[in-house]
Amino acid sequence: MGIAEAAWQGFLLVFSWPNILYPTVATLLAMVFAFLPGLSGITLMALAISLTFHWEPLPVVLIFGAFTGGATFMGSITAILFNIPGTAPSAATMIDGHPMALQGKARTAIACSATASALGSTIGVFLFIALLPLLRRFIMAFGPAEMLMLAIWGLATIAAFTGRSLIKGLAAGALGILLATIGFDPRTAELRFTFGLPDLHDGLNVIPVFLGLFAVAEALRLAAGARSLGGARLDLRGGMKEGILAPFRHFGLLVRSSITGAVVGMIPAAGGTVAGFLAYGQAAQSAGDKSKFGKGDIRGVLAPEAAHDAKDGGSLAPTLVLGIPGNEGTALLLAALTLHGIVPGPELLNARLPLVFALVWSLFYSNWLTSLLGLAITRPLHRLPAVRLDLLAPFILVFAVLGAYAARQRFSDVLIAFAFGLLGYFFKRFGWPTVPLVTALVLGPIFEINLHLTRGLHHSGRIDFFARPLVWILAVLMILMFAWPRLRSAPTRIRQAVQR
Repeated sequence: MGIAEAAWQGFLLVFSWPNILYPTVATLLAMVFAFLPGLSGITLMALAISLTFHWEPLPVVLIFGAFTGGATFMGSITAILFNIPGTAPSAATMIDGHPMALQGKARTAIACSATASALGSTIGVFLFIALLPLLRRFIMAFGPAEMLMLAIWGLATIAAFTGRSLIKGLAAGALGILLATIGFDPRTAELRFTFGLPDLHDGLNVIPVFLGLFAVAEALRLAAGARSLGGARLDLRGGMKEGILAPFRHFGLLVRSSITGAVVGMIPAAGGTVAGFLAYGQAAQSAGDKSKFGKGDIRGVLAPEAAHDAKDGGSLAPTLVLGIPGNEGTALLLAALTLHGIVPGPELLNARLPLVFALVWSLFYSNWLTSLLGLAITRPLHRLPAVRLDLLAPFILVFAVLGAYAARQRFSDVLIAFAFGLLGYFFKRFGWPTVPLVTALVLGPIFEINLHLTRGLHHSGRIDFFARPLVWILAVLMILMFAWPRLRSAPTRIRQAVQR
């Protein structure tokens, strides 16, 4: 099927009745979760995986595409108004967005954020569509050896999310790999690490694991400290027209930041936070007057907003083409697709290509709907009452328990969800990153299965692992990705050494 025909079929799947209700309702839910500090789209996606376990594939694709886009922009509103990023990528927007709010330009900052978000996501989506013909040809050359290298690449990117402590990040990744080995050995069919429990013979079900790490852990964190949005009445001023026109006045920055975000999104385990701060840094470096950044420069809102919304389109490439999640959100998206028999790779990009475009158009629609609604609710926000976030914890726990049990009707899954909830809570409390654990848990089986397949094919003479060009290309790209930051900073370090 041609790209244009599949794109049109995917468009009709999304914008037909009653299908359009799925991304619309999902977008509204994602906006609510992203707006409340302490909650996130990740929590919502973890809950939705279990609640949609028995659904047909198309509605699942539509709502998860909307979850991916709808949770991005609304977190920036809390970052601008309250100096509390609703989502991690919104932290970069907060640097200049909140100072603008303090200067009486909150509505200007929100309008710029909404417009840059919609335009950035559009650029990211169309870059993915433009690259899709190349990606389809590229994926056909992949075998077990290439998938093994990609799994190694994805596991190696764990180092990018180790935070301040490399040891903690690597330990979390090692724990994820260890957890991925629970159940039957794919080579010998022997049981591993089941401790005699029959419910662990098939390994850890990702639904209770993700519900625990994200939903239960968030509920415990909210219950532990009563917080509110702060302030019973907000003073919102500033011109919305100025904010809407800002991305067009700085159109070059918009395009550059969007491309940066889309490219970063294609790198496994990079994500919107990296894209946002990278685009912010590039905007500051290219500005004529850098001293304005951090003090309420509208370009400091525009750049990260465009970047971390464009990354959603870029992150679809490794997720749908190679089956490698780019961040927590795409890890949950990948889990939801896999549970419904939608396996990334050649079949998805050929026989089921309209389903890919249904996901793409759902993401596109969600981003625009979020931005338009965000602009519409800016004025009524001054009536926002103080919301006790700790009161939301019981509702999240109830949904988490129901979701964990509903997937397989096993009480053991509820216990697993609470066990991982405690683990996720202590991870956040003591500064341990959860992304390495999730990445390793998702990629662990891919690594193990393709390792055994590649070894068997290599020893039997069916393939020569070291003579496959794509293996070497992927190895070189992986090395360059890690070496590039040091190579880029080498001239600066040399100059500093000479000056000393």
